[in-house]
Amino acid sequence: MKIRKKSAERAILIALAAGCVFLSPMGGRVIIGLAAYYLKKWWEEGGPYVPPENDPVQIQHSIYKLKRNNYINWRYNKRKNAFMVELTKKGRELFGPLQFDELVIMPKKEWDKKWRFFLFDIPEKSRSLRDALRRKLRQLGFFKFQQSVWIYPYECEREMRYICEFLNATAFAMMFAVNIDNDKILRRYFVKQGILPKKYLDVRAKYFR
Repeated sequence: MKIRKKSAERAILIALAAGCVFLSPMGGRVIIGLAAYYLKKWWEEGGPYVPPENDPVQIQHSIYKLKRNNYINWRYNKRKNAFMVELTKKGRELFGPLQFDELVIMPKKEWDKKWRFFLFDIPEKSRSLRDALRRKLRQLGFFKFQQSVWIYPYECEREMRYICEFLNATAFAMMFAVNIDNDKILRRYFVKQGILPKKYLDVRAKYFR
């Protein structure tokens, strides 16, 4: 089975790789319908890559197709009280590197005015890991405050958790959100990058005016 770049199958794999979980208290037929519903809702709210064919019927067909080809599976959860959809080993091996390369942070409809600080402290002996992480941060559009301190406006904990897990860097990184009074430089940077809308550019800082 060939996974086309712009397809519902690829978008479903991205969603599962990024940590989207589907649970149903009933059997396989019901969970497929629920998965299609929640995927569409998630995409509408700014989830990972949205395919052109994002209607529930097409999503259901794509889920069945992925299962037939052993990229995904559904089974009982640990409590045995619900079915869940998950990537199989084949799905993870095929899509892990592709998901990492294509992963983007989708802009939200509204910004909560908080800044996400991503910090890491990777030993010199793991320089290649550190360089790979910095390349990905630059690709995503983060603002480099310091070599190991990067800033982003939108909530992106799920995406950064996946990136750290993929690179085996979880033990070296942390993330938190804060409000900043004098954030004019940051706003200007992210508006210029096209990440924040221009309406957030005209703001009077409380300090250094």
